[in-house]
Amino acid sequence: MASENVSGAGLAGRYATALFELATEAKSLDTIAGDLARLRTLIDQNADLARVVRSPVFSREEQGKAMDALLARIGVDPLTKNFIGLLAAKRRLFALPGIVTAFEGLVAKL
Repeated sequence: MASENVSGAGLAGRYATALFELATEAKSLDTIAGDLARLRTLIDQNADLARVVRSPVFSREEQGKAMDALLARIGVDPLTKNFIGLLAAKRRLFALPGIVTAFEGLVAKL
């Protein structure tokens, strides 16, 4: 039976919950939510970026460098930058779209 608690929804839910707690503590919840929404839009609109995020063909270093360059260009909050860097380092970047969805679910519950 699926849980209605977004924070318990597997890998994406765990990462989203951790980011949500950090963003709440830093009083930057709206900023982080905006950064994630922009990232989702960019991934949805750019097939090359979607491939970098989802494909295991790219090394963690390649994913990290690509995301770091993108995040610097669009000017995200340092918490967002560090979080995405962690995802790349842990080979969890493929979960980013699900994390964004879970994060938005947590924000919507406020």
